[in-house]
Amino acid sequence: MSTSPSEALTVAALYFDGHSARAWPATLSLDGDALLLAAEGLSRRAPLATLRLSEPMGAAPRLITFDDGAHAEVRDHAALARLLGASGQRDRLTVRSAFDLRMVAGALALLVIVLWGAARYGLPWAAEVAAPRVPEAVVAGLSRQTLELIDEHMLAPSRLDEDAQSRLRGVLAGRTTLPHALVFRHGGAVGANAFALPDGTLVVTDELVELAGDDERVMAVLMHELGHVEGRHGMRMLLQGSAVALFMTWYAGDVSSVIAMAPTALIQSGYSRDMEREADDYAAAALRAQGRSPALLADMLQRLSESAERGRKDGAGWLDSHPDSAQRIERLRDRS
Repeated sequence: MSTSPSEALTVAALYFDGHSARAWPATLSLDGDALLLAAEGLSRRAPLATLRLSEPMGAAPRLITFDDGAHAEVRDHAALARLLGASGQRDRLTVRSAFDLRMVAGALALLVIVLWGAARYGLPWAAEVAAPRVPEAVVAGLSRQTLELIDEHMLAPSRLDEDAQSRLRGVLAGRTTLPHALVFRHGGAVGANAFALPDGTLVVTDELVELAGDDERVMAVLMHELGHVEGRHGMRMLLQGSAVALFMTWYAGDVSSVIAMAPTALIQSGYSRDMEREADDYAAAALRAQGRSPALLADMLQRLSESAERGRKDGAGWLDSHPDSAQRIERLRDRS
């Protein structure tokens, strides 16, 4: 009588009865849809469907557990796989996938795509949702700390005369209803620059006022900066720069991590292209509502660009944190 391949397959194992620490050398084989275990002085037969098979863990033995708690340890993983294959049984897909190089490579590629998507789209979206949840007192506090840090390390007291400062503050107050505070500083190495802090504080350097040549161009730049305030771009930038800070603010309501990182991040980070477009759109709409042309902002960008090309430090600052000036100039002129 011939022996079928499944009947000829045997696998060496150690059997533990669940009542003592003794290990019996045993062999495993198949009997139809049942597993046969044979050891010295004992044998067991159990349907495969009633057995629990542990997942492979490196060189560790795999356990076949019976319904009464007894189990067999198998160290020959390849032989056990052949036995299972002959029975028609297969490991779960998750187990098979862990040993399939194509599946592993595919999973890694998917992970990279997911992480890229989270960083490219997920974090900005979550930061936009979380930014309004930051209490106004916290926004004011981190803005104050940032200005103090800037004054200590980057800028100097303004040399612009008080009449000019008062005049520009008055013009701006008549052009916007957004809460704001306009302050002036001497730029020094920073050059011609203007930036908005999250609480609406607008910092303008003397060099930018000089380069603008008139109040209207200064106002055009300030309308752009107010666009960043209106869009909460500074806070969004802070939050999406740190996934931990974003989670703590959005989910737990803890803003301490934002406060700690805010001054340095606000100074060093530039806005995204989308944020720059939003601020340009806000400025263009505000200028048209005031009966003025968005070309004023385009003209100022052109002056800054030309000044930077001539190697003058006073024209580089604002462009450093507001990139893509050529595309922005063209876009603003098209909307004039």
